[in-house]
Amino acid sequence: MNSRWNNSSALLSVAAISALALSSCASDELDSEDDDAQPTATVTETVEAEPTDPAATEAEPTEGSTDSPEDEASETADPATDDSAAADGDPLYQAVDAVEQEYPDSVVLDLETEGSYYEFTILDGGAEWELDVDRESFEIMNTQEDDIDSDDQRNAEAVQVEFTEALRTAAEEGGGTPEQADLDDENGTVTWEIELDNGTEVYVDVATGEVVDSGS
Repeated sequence: MNSRWNNSSALLSVAAISALALSSCASDELDSEDDDAQPTATVTETVEAEPTDPAATEAEPTEGSTDSPEDEASETADPATDDSAAADGDPLYQAVDAVEQEYPDSVVLDLETEGSYYEFTILDGGAEWELDVDRESFEIMNTQEDDIDSDDQRNAEAVQVEFTEALRTAAEEGGGTPEQADLDDENGTVTWEIELDNGTEVYVDVATGEVVDSGS
């Protein structure tokens, strides 16, 4: 009798364990279905754009631009440079430049601007030359060779300053435009005596480039 009771108890225990296992599986399946059926929440994040600062936008340099305040300042014309360029653009200075290019080792002894040509007398190549320079084309024409004067030779040897520089110095000193020039000896100092269109005469030392006298 005890044997039958023990067998019955064992069967009941196995049945109980099986029931519990089935109940657990059913619960897990339900939980899984609940998880699958639960909708996924969608989160939308809104990002507000920062306001643009117009001043900062204008101040920001354009990509690829290399301009700077220093560059802009460097592009500003230099008054001294402009004055030099204006002087070089004067027909008289262009005529002098044409003579110096044709006769690079010459010394100007005399200059006359009256008439239809610029008239030069120069010392070059062991002779004196009289030249006419066209006022528009600056072509040198009507050249004439003369013998060297001993005084002209001695004065020419004292020249160390370019003739163009002496003309500019005289123009700045006397406030006019050069019209005539002569290489001469003034009290032992060799000068270019330069006469301006306002009647002023300026004497420029050919060795130093300094003004030694001026007046009308």
